[in-house]
Amino acid sequence: MTSRTRKALSDNAIGHTASAENSLHSDGSIVIPDGITLTSFLERNRAAMGEEPSYRFIDYAQNPDGEIIELSWNDLWSQVNAVAARLQQVTKPRDRVAILAPQGVDYVAAFFAAVHAGNIAVPLFAPALAGHTERLAAVLSDAKPAAVLTTTAAAEAVRAFTKTLPAAERPRVIAVDAVPGTLADMHVDPGSQTDDIAYLQYTS
Repeated sequence: MTSRTRKALSDNAIGHTASAENSLHSDGSIVIPDGITLTSFLERNRAAMGEEPSYRFIDYAQNPDGEIIELSWNDLWSQVNAVAARLQQVTKPRDRVAILAPQGVDYVAAFFAAVHAGNIAVPLFAPALAGHTERLAAVLSDAKPAAVLTTTAAAEAVRAFTKTLPAAERPRVIAVDAVPGTLADMHVDPGSQTDDIAYLQYTS
């Protein structure tokens, strides 16, 4: 799926308020103006909404009543830029970057960071998910990611899992919540185009 198509499908999720008719032609086709990408809207939303919540996750793992975890637009944009900058240090443009993380706001930041770095995101799941180890190994063998994004909590399991892969296919593992925010200023615009591939989705 390209950035152009994905953006058209994701307007509501990223807070885009422009009318859909702006990109809808009379023949029903959708054409997004050149230069627009998913992460360009993140920057605009950060400027407009700053400390308002961008994503909210209810975590029942530690609290049976649910713990609300929020990420503001400012925090999201900072984390996305920092992780993207880290990826740019260890990957090349258009490299595939797998996301092997538990559900939560860090997963969201990891996905956007891979796109923002100029990589191709491969959204997957943490190896702790029971009964899916063989599928995960098969997908990683096919995708051959240059890096894996995870969280500190899942990093040990992810590293142990990647060690089962052939040595030549072992990606670098990065815990997104451990990347210092000071790296954000080091992000370099990768020059992504509207029709660039944004992510690779493996279906069941």
